[in-house]
Amino acid sequence: MSEGVSPSPKGTGSGFTFRTDNFAGGIIIALLALFLLGCTFLITSPMVPRVMAILVAVVGVAIAAGLVPVRNPRDLYGGLALVLMATLALDAAAELPGQRGFAFGPGTAPRLFAGLLAALGGAVAVIGIFTEGPAIEKYKVRGPSLVIISILLFAALIRPFGLIISTYLAFIVSILGSSEMRWLESLIAAALMTIFCWLLFVILLNLPFQLWPQPNAATILFNQFADIAKNAVLMFQKATGH
Repeated sequence: MSEGVSPSPKGTGSGFTFRTDNFAGGIIIALLALFLLGCTFLITSPMVPRVMAILVAVVGVAIAAGLVPVRNPRDLYGGLALVLMATLALDAAAELPGQRGFAFGPGTAPRLFAGLLAALGGAVAVIGIFTEGPAIEKYKVRGPSLVIISILLFAALIRPFGLIISTYLAFIVSILGSSEMRWLESLIAAALMTIFCWLLFVILLNLPFQLWPQPNAATILFNQFADIAKNAVLMFQKATGH
């Protein structure tokens, strides 16, 4: 997977040495795995995702302690991230029918795809231990963060404020993540994307989307966040037994 690249200048070969970035990477992997491990206590069939989370947490601690050589950090951390994604998918789909045995149901496809993703991620992570590869380059958080925020913004605004405003604002927020953004082009592109969504979902597919804000849009939005906070409290109480 990393053919044709120059090996990392640090921590490679038989002279592997402890590196602080591997310590941080291992700790992050372990903390994410422990979080997913905690999520397994909220579902009814926790065995498989719980075992996966424990294994990834152990590997993360071993990386942080310098017990696992990180010769190809891109593949190692990328593979572990795929296993964590598979664990999250199993946690999220645990309550769907078809998660056990050979019974088919809505949860069968997520279970199969999560299993394949975990197997692929594990193989990639193993490659990252035994092959040489470049170090992880510096990454930027702004772009991915704004894209995620735009998706959440669209989900929150689509009901009270309608398709037009929610689509337009979501596109503007997402494009703010680009360092090449230009306001005039972005405003025009957002308008064109909004028109395209209206034509596709409302005109062609005839879906019952509300186009413009409701009279009590602000109240509906507030109630949505209140419901989210209430559900979060209930989940916390369920997890802690209070």
